[in-house]
Amino acid sequence: MLKVRPFYIITQLAFIAMLSCGRVKQKSLEVVDNTKTKLSEKKAALEDKLVPYYDAYNPDTKFNKKRFEEFFGFAPTADVTAIYCHADEMGIDHDYQFSFRCDTSTVSKIVNHLKLMKAERPDSFSRGLWHNFAWWDSTGIATLKPYVKKGDHDTFWYLWYAPAKSKAYYFEFDM
Repeated sequence: MLKVRPFYIITQLAFIAMLSCGRVKQKSLEVVDNTKTKLSEKKAALEDKLVPYYDAYNPDTKFNKKRFEEFFGFAPTADVTAIYCHADEMGIDHDYQFSFRCDTSTVSKIVNHLKLMKAERPDSFSRGLWHNFAWWDSTGIATLKPYVKKGDHDTFWYLWYAPAKSKAYYFEFDM
């Protein structure tokens, strides 16, 4: 007959309990981390709804892609890269700047969506309102013929396209 000693049984039970507790602890840490991540994402989304976020220093962020879609009426297509954007919404006037690489087909979609017209000559009427960023080529833009529109309440839309660089510059402002 086999004798089972209580010490061995207690030792085995303790070992099994420790393994189980370790797994429970690890699982609880994973749940906490997932919850924190989801709350952080929800908080960022809610903040973005209250005060839209424009990232002038990092290209192609989810917020810049979202702003692109809001302004141009369609999500960035595969040819659209290096999206930078900036907003100045303080005070009674507003201005918005975008820069991105794209094909002429994307420029055409934007022109059609915003109902812009091609200017006969370069136009830098808005130059004094531009904000200086590394991605905003003020000198080059001043030589390009923009697509333009003037709306009610002195709202202006400008879209320049530099085909040699496959780069578009967009500026919208009101006075």
